[in-house]
Amino acid sequence: MKKVTIQDIAKEMGLSRNTVAKALSNGVVAPETRNAVIQKAWQMGYAKLDENIQQDLEMQFKKEQSGTILVLFNRSQSVFWNRTLVGISDAVKEEGYRMQLYIVDEQDEDGDEVLAQLADDVKGIIFLCVFPIRFVRGVSRAGLPMTFFNTPVNAQDYIQLGDVYNLEGFYSMNRLTSYCIEEKGCRDFAFIGFAEGSRVVQARFLGFLGACDQHNIRPDEGMLFTRPSNHTYFSYSMVEEVIRRMTFMPDAIVCENDDIAKYTALALLQKDPELARRMVITGFDNTIEEDFFKKDILTVDVKIEELGRRLVKSVIDRVRDPRLGIIFATLTTYPKLI
Repeated sequence: MKKVTIQDIAKEMGLSRNTVAKALSNGVVAPETRNAVIQKAWQMGYAKLDENIQQDLEMQFKKEQSGTILVLFNRSQSVFWNRTLVGISDAVKEEGYRMQLYIVDEQDEDGDEVLAQLADDVKGIIFLCVFPIRFVRGVSRAGLPMTFFNTPVNAQDYIQLGDVYNLEGFYSMNRLTSYCIEEKGCRDFAFIGFAEGSRVVQARFLGFLGACDQHNIRPDEGMLFTRPSNHTYFSYSMVEEVIRRMTFMPDAIVCENDDIAKYTALALLQKDPELARRMVITGFDNTIEEDFFKKDILTVDVKIEELGRRLVKSVIDRVRDPRLGIIFATLTTYPKLI
């Protein structure tokens, strides 16, 4: 690599070589000019910069770059969310920032409470779950870079405000459902997942429907449970209620994620242990614990910690360069078939 010279610095700054030389040798130049030249010389990697000055500049740079990345969260803890937060925390530390996890009160409809609690050193915000657009717009009043994991089905308003990251679900769920049909002989299906409110889950639902259509199967509409009663997510009690409401037991139950798959298996176990044993159940996220009683739940592997790291990179890139264009990205997932 070519060594940086005084002439290189002068050309970059539009100054004379003599002025740059004086600034670097403590000659007579305006203090503002000296500071600007020293800063530029350090940024360009000028090797002859005084060691003490270089150390001061590095400390100043770290101080300027440090700050807090606020993570907004509104869901109950699970293996998926815990591992996502691990990825976020690790990436934030590596970038020299701090992570603050804030559990959003559902009563904070306009984001006023979040803004009131916002520390002065917050540099960017990660929305880790699906939040109403009214709340998101309220938080956007802070004027900080924002990145979203997942959005409601209609994401148009969100992609005007920040980067959006999703997990690929259509092709993974299509393949998983096709496997149930072709290898497990399944013809009757139920689906449990918030496909009406989550873009990520909607893609999984459409992948499921696509596989059924490809195999000339038309699922019973009464067995498609796509909206939880709390309009947020399926809890264990809601899954129990879904199982009770089923007019017949299908060959397979396709679930939005592994948490719902586990709830389904447990609800079936309470109903009929033999039914729980033989039922084909699919999930998503690959977070089933090794000691869980039902070992044959089909799932999709997700690089969960990597998702957390991508969210951090997205928001910090925008912190460092607000001119960057907005990204709408989908991360690959990997079906795990037995």
